Amino acid sequence: MSNSYESSATMDATDKRPFGFRDIIGYFFGDFGCNLSYSVVTYYLTIFYVSYIGIEATHFAALMILTRVFDAVNDPLVGYFSDRIKPYKGNRYKPFILVGGPLLAIISAFMYFDTSSMGYGVQLAVCAISYVAWDFAYTLVNIPYGTLNSVVTDSSEGRTKLSTARSIGAGVAKLPVAIIPLIVYQDKVVDGQVVSQFQGQLMFPVMLGLGVVALISFFLLYLNVEERVQPDIEKIKNQPSIFKTFKTLFSNRALIAQIIAGTAQTIFIYSASQLHQMTLQVKYNDGSLFSWFTLIEIAPLAIGVLMITPLVRKFGKRQVIIAPLLGTLVIYGTMLLFPVENVYLWIGLMAVANMFTFGFQLLSWAMISDAIDYNEWKQGFRSDGSLYSSYIFCRKIGTAFSSAAVPLLIAFSAPSLELNIATTWTASNVSAIYNMSILFPLFGFGLVFIAYLLVFNISKEDYHKMQKDLGHTIDNG
Repeated sequence: MSNSYESSATMDATDKRPFGFRDIIGYFFGDFGCNLSYSVVTYYLTIFYVSYIGIEATHFAALMILTRVFDAVNDPLVGYFSDRIKPYKGNRYKPFILVGGPLLAIISAFMYFDTSSMGYGVQLAVCAISYVAWDFAYTLVNIPYGTLNSVVTDSSEGRTKLSTARSIGAGVAKLPVAIIPLIVYQDKVVDGQVVSQFQGQLMFPVMLGLGVVALISFFLLYLNVEERVQPDIEKIKNQPSIFKTFKTLFSNRALIAQIIAGTAQTIFIYSASQLHQMTLQVKYNDGSLFSWFTLIEIAPLAIGVLMITPLVRKFGKRQVIIAPLLGTLVIYGTMLLFPVENVYLWIGLMAVANMFTFGFQLLSWAMISDAIDYNEWKQGFRSDGSLYSSYIFCRKIGTAFSSAAVPLLIAFSAPSLELNIATTWTASNVSAIYNMSILFPLFGFGLVFIAYLLVFNISKEDYHKMQKDLGHTIDNG
C-alpha cells in the first residue's frame, strides 16, 4: 500500500513529507492518550465522589454545572487563539499539545486523591478545583488535537483514515481502563450476603500509572504528525472578530448536526456507561464484569475498520452513519420492553447494538472537518480552532449535564439506593437503574440518527463540489 494519499502539490506546506501511515499512527496516539483520562472521568468520577467520597448527589450535580461557567470562556478562547498565534516551526496546533499533555496526565491523577477522611468542605473544594484544572488541561490538548484532522491533509479519504485512527485510539484506550473494575471492585460479605463494592482509595495509584502512559502517547503524537494545510496569513489577519466567527455557527447546518450528535453522545451515550456499571453491580451482582462489558465498546471499531473505506466510497459518510443506527434503536427498544434477566444475554445484546454504531464511531470526527470546510466554502474564511472549540464546548456542556443528570435521576427515581449498601438494592431501585441504562443510549442514538438524517446537509454531490471549489484533493468521500 502506498504511504502517500495525495501529492505535495495539493498541500500548502510543500517542505513536509507526504501524508501517510506515520501520521495515522501518530494521530491514533492522540486520542489514546486523551481517553486514558476522559474515559475514566466518564465511567468513575460520579461513582468516586458520590459513592466513595460521600458528596451529596445534588451537590455534585451543582458543581458539575457551575464549572461549565469556566468552559464558557476557556474553550472558545483556546480555539480562537490557536487559530491566530504565530506558527512555531510551521506548527500552529502541536505546541499546545506539548504544553497541555503533561498537565493533563498529572491533574488526571490528582482528581482521584482520597479525601474521604477530610471535612465535607475540603471534599467539595478538591472536587471543584481539580475538575476545573482537569477541564483546562483537557481543553489545551483536545481542541488543538481535534483541529489537526483538517490541517494534516485536505483529502477526504485521508481525513477518514485519521478519524478512524482517532476512534480506534479512543477504543483501545478502554483496554487499560477495562482493567480498573478488576482492581477497584472487591467482593465483601455484608449481612451474610456477598456483594461487590467500589474501593475508591485505589483510583489514585491507578491514575498515576495511566498518566505515564498518556504522557508517552502525547509525545508520540507530537513527533509523528505533520501540519501541512497552512492557512493564508493575510486571511488570518483579516478574519472577523471572535463574536462574528461564532455567529456563523448558526448558518452552518453541518456543524449544528455535529453539535447535536456530539452533545447527545456525551449526555446520554457516554453517561450510560455509568448506568451499565451500576446495573451489573446491583441487578447482576458483579461490578467486575464491567471489565468485559467495556470490551464490547471496541467491537464496532474492529469490525468497522475493515469496511469503512469501501463503504464511504460507495455511499458517502452520512449514509454509512445513518443506516446501521436503525439496528441499534430496534435492539435497545426491545430490551426496554422485555427486560433481560440473564447477564450474559444482556451483555450480548448490548454488544450487537453497539456494533451497529460503527459508522458514527469511526466517522464523526471526519465529519467535523467537512463542516469546517463547509464554513470556509460558504463564508470565505477558515477558523478551524474556533469552530472545533465550539463543538467541543457543547460536548463538554453535555458531559457536565451527564455528570449531573445521572446522580439527580438516581436521587429522583431510586432515592433510597446506596451503591455500597446492598440492602438498598430493592426491586424498584434495581428496575429504575436498569430502565435508565437502556433509555439513555436509546434516546442518545435516536438524536444522533435525527441529526444526520434531518440536519446535516452536505450530500455526496455537495461535498465533491465543495472540495473542488476549495482546491482540495477530490476523492469519493
